[in-house]
Amino acid sequence: MTVKNAADILAHLHQGQVNLGVKRIESHDAQVAQAILDHLFSFEDLVFLSDIDMQTLLLKISDKTLVICLKNVSKPLGIKILRAMTKARASSIGQDLQNSEKLRVSEIEAVHLEVLKVAYELHQAQKIILRKSAVDEKYI
Repeated sequence: MTVKNAADILAHLHQGQVNLGVKRIESHDAQVAQAILDHLFSFEDLVFLSDIDMQTLLLKISDKTLVICLKNVSKPLGIKILRAMTKARASSIGQDLQNSEKLRVSEIEAVHLEVLKVAYELHQAQKIILRKSAVDEKYI
C-alpha cells in the first residue's frame, strides 16, 4: 500500500479514527505518518475552513509565508484567505505579492506543506476543523 492510498482511506474515516490511525502509524514510523498527513489534506482544502477557523489559522502564519502561499493558489482560496484578515493586512500582503520575486513551484509547495502542518496541529488541538469538502452541519 502506498502513502497516497493510506491517506485516501483515512480521508473517508471519522476524524477520531484518522487521529488514532495516524498516531498508531507514527508510533512505528514518524516519517511515514508525516507523509500520510502531507497527502491527507491539500493546501486547497483550506477553502473549506469556516471563516472563523481561517482567521484562527492566519493568526499563526506570518505575512511573508502568506505572500508565498498566495503565489500559487486558486482564486476561491485566495479570496477566502484575504477576506479572513484585516483590510490593512490584506493590502500589505497584496503589495508584497506584487513586488515579490518569482519562486519555483517546489518552493511554494514546501511552504504550503508548512501551513498545512500548522493547520493540522490546530485541528488536532480542536481549535479548527479541517475538511475535505464543504459540509453543511446543523447545530442543535
